Amino acid sequence: MFRIEVDGPALSSPSPLYGAGEARCVSNPHAPAAERLYVGPALGVVISGAVDYRSQTGRATAVPGSIVFANAGEYFSCRHLQAGGNRRAVLALDPQTLNEIADGCGLDEAVFTVAALPPSRRGAALYGAIRRAATGGLGDEAVVELMAWALTAGREPGAGAISSADRSRVLAVARHLDEAFAEPFTLEAMAALAGLSRFHFIRVFRAVVGESPQQYLIAARLRAAADRLLDSREPVTAIALGVGFNDISHFNASFRRTFGLSPSDLRRAA
Repeated sequence: MFRIEVDGPALSSPSPLYGAGEARCVSNPHAPAAERLYVGPALGVVISGAVDYRSQTGRATAVPGSIVFANAGEYFSCRHLQAGGNRRAVLALDPQTLNEIADGCGLDEAVFTVAALPPSRRGAALYGAIRRAATGGLGDEAVVELMAWALTAGREPGAGAISSADRSRVLAVARHLDEAFAEPFTLEAMAALAGLSRFHFIRVFRAVVGESPQQYLIAARLRAAADRLLDSREPVTAIALGVGFNDISHFNASFRRTFGLSPSDLRRAA
């Protein structure tokens, strides 16, 4: 069960990697800040309102667009700067996964080194990712990359060289995806095929292949769909399901974005 604070409400858990939800606080800006305790590692973004945020990591003024970091067992306090309180999207993270990612980043421990980051252009994408995750709209691969970014925020990440063994492992997985693209691969399953941790697998795969494992898998499915559209009279829906898409609207949008034509238009143009 995921929670942000020790006595806080349980969060919904769309994935074993995290619990998610929204938090709202209504407070008098003249009231003293109460000290509270984080139960585990967490991330949050401020949707509305402003607070003077203090944790054992540091102090910051958190405004809409700010990203807030929480370490397990860390005391913190918030003093509201507006009478209306604030609204936040929050993610409670799985500690075991965070430890795995920290190890893949070459870090000694899975702790965040900053209390909060102000709004920024880079932060806007992360704001959107955290908000999507809070509504269950973010896949495990993106969540793992989000955790990695959070762990390396405020310090220089060690990129590290790609070993020939790791290169061979991810290329073998890529060849397998080319052949078995219709199977329902998860990030965990792909990483297991490579014999690598999830974060290390994503990092090596992107470095070697040039895109993420999920992007590569979708591309393999779309190529297969294009071949079937041109080589058969099979219905479009049957083709989409046959290559591994479960959502027809997602298939159509991905196909148009990749090929510049709808599936039916590609068939007619042949």
